[in-house]
Amino acid sequence: MGINEKREYFQRFHAELLTSDPGNYRLLNDFTATDAGKNLEGYLKYVAWKADTEGETRVYLVKDEQGSVALFFSIKCGLLYKKYQYDELEPDKQEFVRMLIDAMQTKDEDTLNRYCQSGMYSTEEVQELLVIAQTRMDLKLEERYLQDGAHTLKVDECYSAIEIQHFCRNTSYISDIQTGIPLGFGIFWEIIVPLVCEITAKVGCKYLYLFAADQTNREDVRKLVRYYKNELKFSDVENMTMIKPYYDTDCLGLVQSVSGLRYNREAVWEEFSDMYGGMY
Repeated sequence: MGINEKREYFQRFHAELLTSDPGNYRLLNDFTATDAGKNLEGYLKYVAWKADTEGETRVYLVKDEQGSVALFFSIKCGLLYKKYQYDELEPDKQEFVRMLIDAMQTKDEDTLNRYCQSGMYSTEEVQELLVIAQTRMDLKLEERYLQDGAHTLKVDECYSAIEIQHFCRNTSYISDIQTGIPLGFGIFWEIIVPLVCEITAKVGCKYLYLFAADQTNREDVRKLVRYYKNELKFSDVENMTMIKPYYDTDCLGLVQSVSGLRYNREAVWEEFSDMYGGMY
């Protein structure tokens, strides 16, 4: 079986919204997960139907041509953001910024110049810290004017995102065709990614992200994270902050850009073709 045939095999699966068919409720009892995924199995059986009905999370059953459930996943809107530069500063630089703000607020030009020329930081660093100080002053003024400080988290930038909240294979599912390719891998690239691309063609979205490895031991965590990075092309979060709920305690956040999904989808199959010598 060549790579194209393997892709076509996975493309014959389809993602069905959990509550779109009342008969799906009866299928949930037959879904089983590995020991490490028992919490995901529990979510599907006892929480997912209500969550999908209310629209808080969209839960999908991935079925084969005979209607057997191979896997389930859920997606929801998410948000990533970049903290203000002040929050990223070391404590001594934060203190210096506060000193600058005090001088700027009192319009004490002599003290401000003395701070800037103190030699504590280079000219470039001082200029950067002055900008941060001015930004922080503006935020404080805005907060007093709008009176929204208690209910608003102010950040430097926000990034629209989609979260894959759950992703779990049904261990009870046995395919008649052996492709030599992990079920989750094929379904992610041929079912989930096209769905995400379809959504983002209509709604602006910059990133796809997930929290990996819940209720697993340390070696399992490393193994799963390597799998997500190498095979599903997620990467560590850099220069951004993720909002992690208690539900995802002990899980590692991983991210990839939506703009790279289509390229990565083709690239991973080429990698498989090169690795196993399959016909592409």
